[in-house]
Amino acid sequence: MLNSVLIDPYGRVIDSLRVLVTSKCNYKCIFCHSEGVFYTPVDVFDASDYEFIARIASKLGIKYYKLTGGEPLIREDISDIVKSIKPHAVEVSLVTNGSLLLEKAKSLAEAGLDRLNVSLHSLNEETYKYITGGSRLLSRVKLGIDEALKYGLKIKLNYLVMRSNLDEFKKIIEFAESKGLNVNVIELIPLGVPSSVYKDEHVQITPITKYLEERSTHKYYRELQHRPVYVLNSGIKIEVVMGYGNYLFCSKCSRIRLTPDGYLKPCLYVEEPRVSIIDAVKNRSEEKLIKAFREVTMLRKPYFTPKGV
Repeated sequence: MLNSVLIDPYGRVIDSLRVLVTSKCNYKCIFCHSEGVFYTPVDVFDASDYEFIARIASKLGIKYYKLTGGEPLIREDISDIVKSIKPHAVEVSLVTNGSLLLEKAKSLAEAGLDRLNVSLHSLNEETYKYITGGSRLLSRVKLGIDEALKYGLKIKLNYLVMRSNLDEFKKIIEFAESKGLNVNVIELIPLGVPSSVYKDEHVQITPITKYLEERSTHKYYRELQHRPVYVLNSGIKIEVVMGYGNYLFCSKCSRIRLTPDGYLKPCLYVEEPRVSIIDAVKNRSEEKLIKAFREVTMLRKPYFTPKGV
């Protein structure tokens, strides 16, 4: 019914929940924005809690779930979380650095995970080590990708563009094409990034978009955040994510966020206000949880707007 749909004050329908299942991570990436959670919360919800959240959220029109962190595969019960959400969702996807995929791909596939976003910011061992804060797990990430594909999981690569890896974009695309994987090309944003790192590493991604304009056979825009998508001859799709300062990106945002410590947030860039759902979830109060979803929806406003607006 129409009155059960979440619509914010700017007419944007909310159908997606980005779920931070943990803030813990085994990497220390130089660019990490911590999903806008700049403290170390505890992980308050278990798989049964997430099942309740998803069951109630589905009544409000939320259909798409993105599990993230931190590194979500650190959680021992991550497959149980996927399995608990899946019956109430059109799609459950997960963002990972890929370092633990080799061990967990099979259980994730069996749990019903639809898709993975695997961070792959470099194919060079030393550059990868620098970007990820010392990790030497690049070879394991590649093996994990193969393992996930073996079990039928769809994969999209996340390639965050910086000065240190800009010259690798063709190699990243070639790697993706060799495995039939789509790619997100992501612009570095200043959120949570040390100012010195942002100053040294931020670059325009114009060389990549120019290359994609020349190579693509087709271009269109996704409804979500008005993202441009380039289709290459090989059939893979390259999606360009340029969110910072982009009012069109905001105007098409259909997401709210859930922190590891049980708060709904209206936007990546906003720390406060936020709405607690701990009591509603732990006491299985459908009424209180619906109220919280409606409250956070009404807090939403575009973070970036056209000049003069």
